[in-house]
Amino acid sequence: MAGFALNLYAIGIVIAVVIVWFIAHRRRTARLPEHIVPVVAASRRRALMAIVCALSVFFALVVAGLTLPGLLGSPFAFASTLAGAAGLLLYALTPPRVAEVPAGAPRSAGLERRSWLSVIPKGWLHGFAEVGAVFVIVIVFCGLTADADDHGRSRGIGFGDEDVSSLATPYPGWFYGVPALVGLSVLAAAVVLALHRIGSAPAFPAPEDANADMQWRQASASVILKLAMGAMLFTLGGIMLMAGSVMSSAVIEDVTSVVWSVISDAMLIMGIVALVVSIVSVTLAALTAFTIGERLTRVPEPVR
Repeated sequence: MAGFALNLYAIGIVIAVVIVWFIAHRRRTARLPEHIVPVVAASRRRALMAIVCALSVFFALVVAGLTLPGLLGSPFAFASTLAGAAGLLLYALTPPRVAEVPAGAPRSAGLERRSWLSVIPKGWLHGFAEVGAVFVIVIVFCGLTADADDHGRSRGIGFGDEDVSSLATPYPGWFYGVPALVGLSVLAAAVVLALHRIGSAPAFPAPEDANADMQWRQASASVILKLAMGAMLFTLGGIMLMAGSVMSSAVIEDVTSVVWSVISDAMLIMGIVALVVSIVSVTLAALTAFTIGERLTRVPEPVR
């Protein structure tokens, strides 16, 4: 019943984000030259394929975690990050479409040097790095506060004194934390590769297309970063929710310091927030992918 309620809650969030998006972004299709249209359409398809691939891999890993109890839920520690990485690797490995020009027509694109950093929309790099730092801090905190379970695995947490003690599992100690960090590393590498593919794609052939060229790159980069951010936040939210819940059940009244109760409550709240934001982020990635190219503008040609 709880799983069904969570699914309904996630669907409600997606519907709300879609409604707000379409209210705030009136559909406006840009009038672009014929040689640009196929390139923009191809970039839209690549972005959507990356999202579909990520979701497919995610659900496959979730099924593995549910049907293989011997893994003790470890696939959930990297399901969303590896799924996001799979989608981004597919994007990076798909060759970009090149704008074609009529035979004999000059190709005079700008000579501006681009890198994977230059295509990132303003502020996104810092946001991604900050979430990644929080991710690592939470994993390290949980790993250092974890205790061994009955089989010696770092997946429990306990409190007590000379008279009474407690041990609760499954707590996201190093047993889950190490796979989570591996998943985060793979995701970060996939983000760089996908952004490099965007930055290294051939430019549009005419100087007046320079604005449109940068705009489609930044729109595509925002899809990459929103998908990666959602993948990272989903794992982070799940780990924080698990940590807060298990920590709360291990606390012994009148024995354990009240600090641990505060930490567990904070983990629960921040975990829920992270999960909600992750769903919003992936939904925005899909909506942005659908609308790549709709708002491109060109530099007007000089009047002769």
